[in-house]
Amino acid sequence: MQPVVTVLHLGSVERPLGGYGLMLALAILVAGLFTARAAHRAALDVGAAIACIGFTAAGSLAGATGLFALVEWARTGDPLAGVTGGSGLVFFGAPVGGGLALYYAARALGLPLGRFVDVSIAAVPLGHAIGRIGCFLGGCCYGRPWEGAFAVRYTDPMAPAAWPSVLRHPTPLYESALLLLVAGAFILIPPRHVGSGRRAILYFVVYGFVRLVAEYFRGDAVRGLFFGGHISTSQLISVVLILGGLGLLWAPRFRSRGAVTP
Repeated sequence: MQPVVTVLHLGSVERPLGGYGLMLALAILVAGLFTARAAHRAALDVGAAIACIGFTAAGSLAGATGLFALVEWARTGDPLAGVTGGSGLVFFGAPVGGGLALYYAARALGLPLGRFVDVSIAAVPLGHAIGRIGCFLGGCCYGRPWEGAFAVRYTDPMAPAAWPSVLRHPTPLYESALLLLVAGAFILIPPRHVGSGRRAILYFVVYGFVRLVAEYFRGDAVRGLFFGGHISTSQLISVVLILGGLGLLWAPRFRSRGAVTP
């Protein structure tokens, strides 16, 4: 656990380099490189793909930040809590913001959206797995108290998990490991019908189940809990994601072999 990896000295200015920010940047880089390579192997316009990667990354960060602000608003009743009370990211906002940005960018650049997402969807769990390591370093998204074999204790006062400093489940690492397995499965199992968009939808269904499992071990109740504290906001979103994704997979449009274009 390392909220601050090092301190950069730029003349007389000192800038801390956080573990979370470092891993987030690495996640975007790795996912972007994987996506560009997948586009090249699929004989897509690599220049257009790289441009779409940039727009998608920006949209994802905007969406994750925006959803954090909405969650804080719902939690505190203050519409400015997500801005004045500190910054943060909520993953489920990333697919919304990133997806919208990708749709309009692909449409403007003439990139076949269905084919592009189907050949590169493994980049999402791959980048997300790296990002969750950043959560572990930063001490956020931490697990519930636990004294088992893999328990960890956060001691850095900058880590939210250090209050109180007790042994906990390394929940971000659990999710990271599951996401790497998902990414590996999508890489090793080739798509049956490239361009239908089914693989992208299937990923979000699978991630819904991954998140349901990971949420069971989380201990940061500040995210918002419902039904007597038994269901978190992310679990509710996961259920909606699973049901909505399964409904789309069974829809005639996605069961056919036709490509989805922007």
